[in-house]
Amino acid sequence: MTGSDDTLDTILDDLFHGCAVAAFVELANKRGVFPDQEATRQLAYRFYEDALKTKGRG
Repeated sequence: MTGSDDTLDTILDDLFHGCAVAAFVELANKRGVFPDQEATRQLAYRFYEDALKTKGRG
C-alpha cells in the first residue's frame, strides 16, 4: 500500500468523512447524477449526528 492509500484509509476511518461519503453515494444513487453539495452536506451531518447518538448508547 502506498502513502496515498494509507491517507485514504485514514480519512475514511474518520466518522464524519465516512458519513460524508455515504451521503454522497446515497444521493448520487437516488438521483442518478452528481449530487448537490448542500444536500450532501446536510445528509452527511444527519448521518453523523445519528451515528454519534448510536455510539453514545453503546
